[in-house]
Amino acid sequence: MIDDRNATLMTGAPEIRIVRLNAEKTRKDTGSDAVYHVYFELSGHPAPEWIDIFGREWAGLGAGHAANVDGEFLVLHCQLNEVGATLVPALKRAVAATNAGYKLYSEKESAALEHREDAWKEERKSVETMASTIHFD
Repeated sequence: MIDDRNATLMTGAPEIRIVRLNAEKTRKDTGSDAVYHVYFELSGHPAPEWIDIFGREWAGLGAGHAANVDGEFLVLHCQLNEVGATLVPALKRAVAATNAGYKLYSEKESAALEHREDAWKEERKSVETMASTIHFD
């Protein structure tokens, strides 16, 4: 009854961290002279819910630049001279807040899963008890 996603929720998903800037993947945006797609390698492949929370956290910071997750990369769309001074600290704050939000989400989902499993077990117990009272010749 427990799938891989639910097993991850129950055991606690590892925190996602920014590991490094990937200079090989970083490239200029097509059609722009100044904007780059700056790729940051993440410590793992974040869950869809983590990505959603990150989007809200990043927007809430009001950094003014687009950022998205592409597989195991966080991609920032900005000028190169903005990366180190202002945007990396903002990214770190957004990732930390996202991890905290995802932990709360994960705990709620784990509790809900446990409740559903308990209800299922109780249902099975009731069915088995009823079945044991029926005798066939």
